[in-house]
Amino acid sequence: MPRHSITVTAYHADGTICPSEHRHTTGGSPLTAGCTGRERFLATCSCKQWTSGPSSTKSYAAEQGRRHRSNQLPAKSAPPSKSPAVVRQLLRFDAAD
Repeated sequence: MPRHSITVTAYHADGTICPSEHRHTTGGSPLTAGCTGRERFLATCSCKQWTSGPSSTKSYAAEQGRRHRSNQLPAKSAPPSKSPAVVRQLLRFDAAD
C-alpha cells in the first residue's frame, strides 16, 4: 500500500504559491515586501488522486488531509467473538462419542 503523505500549500489571490519564506502576522497580514498575503490553503496527497478544497486556514487544510489519509487505511478486522454461543459450539460434544 502506498504511503499517503499530505502537503499543505499557501496561495496568493492571483494563484501563485506563497513561499514559506514570506512572513505574516498572526492575523495573516503580510510582513514581506511584495507579498499580497495568503488567500487560501490547499492540501494535496502524494497519491496524486486527492486535493482538498480551498481553506482559509492552514490547520483546516491539514485536518482535511488527515481525514483523507485515515480513509485510506485498511479496515481493521474484528476480533473473534467470545460470546457463550461460540464457546458452546467450540465445546460441543458429539452424541456418538
